[in-house]
Amino acid sequence: MGRILDAALATATVFGAQYFGREISPVEDGSTRRWYHHLNKPAFSPPAPVYAVVWTLLDGLLAWSGYRLLRAKSSCRRTLALCLWAICVAGVVGFPFAVFRKRRLDAGLAICIGLVVTSGASICTAKKVDRCAAKLQIPFFVWLTFAVFVQEEVWRRN
Repeated sequence: MGRILDAALATATVFGAQYFGREISPVEDGSTRRWYHHLNKPAFSPPAPVYAVVWTLLDGLLAWSGYRLLRAKSSCRRTLALCLWAICVAGVVGFPFAVFRKRRLDAGLAICIGLVVTSGASICTAKKVDRCAAKLQIPFFVWLTFAVFVQEEVWRRN
């Protein structure tokens, strides 16, 4: 594919997943907002505006990583790296669905843990295809690791 098409595909996949995740979860619903607001969260849980900023940055880095993987020479390793990358992107949709639509804090924690594992595998696999693509995924991995601690505390307290 061409550079523009690859860039559009990677960007649309990542930002489309975020949009879809928001659409299928009632984040804007008043009762969901009240429910989430009343959860007992740890002191190290970031305030709501931080999530928007962090996820915008992470989405941009994931899209860039996906673009670089799409531009890499076709191989079995590249295919595996792209599959793991896509699973990470899909997990981003799963979390708000489980937590906000289903109000399942345990499922949210399981998704976070699964994403840490998948993200780590994605980085290791991408490193064999494009080192820069792998490095671009590291902030996502770090944030997910932090998210596991936050989500575990939220689940345990509630």
